[in-house]
Amino acid sequence: MEQQNPQTAREHRRFIGMRIIKTVIAVFLGGLLALLRGKSGFYSMIAAVVCVQNSTGKTVASSINRMMGTLIGGVVGVLVVYVLDVLGILYIELARYAVLSLTLIPIIQFCLLIKRPDCAAMACIVFLCVTVNHSIGDTPVIFSIERVFETLVGVALACGIDILLPYQSPPRPAQETAEDPAAPDQGEDGR
Repeated sequence: MEQQNPQTAREHRRFIGMRIIKTVIAVFLGGLLALLRGKSGFYSMIAAVVCVQNSTGKTVASSINRMMGTLIGGVVGVLVVYVLDVLGILYIELARYAVLSLTLIPIIQFCLLIKRPDCAAMACIVFLCVTVNHSIGDTPVIFSIERVFETLVGVALACGIDILLPYQSPPRPAQETAEDPAAPDQGEDGR
């Protein structure tokens, strides 16, 4: 591993890279779209933060996993909430938590079966979001569908912003560039 010049490290830490800028723009747009719809932008904003990575390829891969996980977790969540509501145990906390915990097994197994292990955690998180976070006055299925939609909006924004805005390497101090033209690039992360 190559040693980094302390001055270069300090300069790099002060640089606001494109990953940060893209994340901020995607989060803002997620909030703005939610505001225009009269909804909370929480799930779309979180999805944007999670999906923007340090390269377009990684962002697209992360977005695909996030979308697949969201759809899997959301569909299973809607079905489980509906079944628990019909059975009358949706608001019996101990029974609900037992069913929700056990349902994680088939969700994870399904992700492994379709050879998408990277979306298993997201599928479980979305499943828990739509099955745990609704209140008694909500229509559980509508709440679940709205959460899935919000997450997909955030994923689409993150992916779109990442593709539209180019990545740049952090600026290098002039004296370092002049002294060592073969110095290693600091990467495109910028965080």
